[in-house]
Amino acid sequence: MQTTSRANAFDFLRLAAAVMVLIHHAVIHLDASFLWHSKDAGPWFHGGVSLFFILSGFLIIRSAEKCHREARPWRDFYRNRALRIVPALYAYFAVTVVFLLATGALTFKSLLSLDFAIFAGSNLFLAPVYSPGSLGDFGIGVLNGSLWTIPVEVSFYVVVPLLVILAARVGWNRALVAAGALAAGALAIYGLTGGADASAMAWKLFGVTFLPFLWYFVIGIFWSRYWDKVRQSGWFALVCTAAYFVIINLPQNGGSGIGAIMTGLAALPLSYAAIWFGYNAPRAFRGITDRIGDLSFGTYIWHMIVVNTLVAVGARNWDVPGTVLVTGVLVGSMLIAAASWNFVEKPALGRKNYSSSLVSRNPVSVG
Repeated sequence: MQTTSRANAFDFLRLAAAVMVLIHHAVIHLDASFLWHSKDAGPWFHGGVSLFFILSGFLIIRSAEKCHREARPWRDFYRNRALRIVPALYAYFAVTVVFLLATGALTFKSLLSLDFAIFAGSNLFLAPVYSPGSLGDFGIGVLNGSLWTIPVEVSFYVVVPLLVILAARVGWNRALVAAGALAAGALAIYGLTGGADASAMAWKLFGVTFLPFLWYFVIGIFWSRYWDKVRQSGWFALVCTAAYFVIINLPQNGGSGIGAIMTGLAALPLSYAAIWFGYNAPRAFRGITDRIGDLSFGTYIWHMIVVNTLVAVGARNWDVPGTVLVTGVLVGSMLIAAASWNFVEKPALGRKNYSSSLVSRNPVSVG
């Protein structure tokens, strides 16, 4: 099965989200500035993960609906999802281990340790959130903390068919009301109890499931179903963009828990602006990913390896402008992502049983 180009800019938006995450992490961990932005200048590039999850809800629900509508077995849906994530993640793990051995950050003896076995298992079972203690002196001490979103995304994939089946029985209005209530409740609980600051293992595990982030997925699903039923305005999209940055930069004196809730609220205007842009972006934006490939996932999973390597070689002390340093992270990450796309991801996606490409605004006719 051949992949086809898309008549929209959603692939570009996913790449933009990955770049936002990259800039956010590079600025923080390299103690650098990027253009007007510094680590103390507010969360200007903080919305990448929110945008990822919104777009995931928007696009993945269509793939699931198409699978259900065509009476395909759900294993076809899960096979498509696995082909999108597993080959790239496994290649990342294998290449990273070889790289760490070559640089001396890992030793061959450490490969036989329980610590490494847990690290390998977390990657192979799609929950790459464990960083070996043996790598505590490499870079920032955590190999790739940004991969916590992988188990969140995978767990969302698990429940998507259940939502589609529920909607087929009770209707999308009722299904989304139920999902939205659950999502708002989970976000509030996670935020008001401290969320990521909680030290209990139960909360840590809760934080890498879809539940605290279901809010973002549901927003995307809502627009997938009802975009054609609302007024679509470029001016309103611009206002929503401004509203997002106002909300996300409000003082968050309640700590990271309140910050999580504010980020959730900011996702509402962000979602409208993103979906409008996805459908109405100039052709130049739509063609970028057709020319260079879909580098969003590769850029996302590889950028912290680039950042950690730079930290390990002392880049924080280099007499290099921060914008140049962060741009170097971007270029390096995207070059690796291009290799991942052309040699791993694109060939794997060519083995999908059915296409989930978004080719229309009509939720009934696409998947």
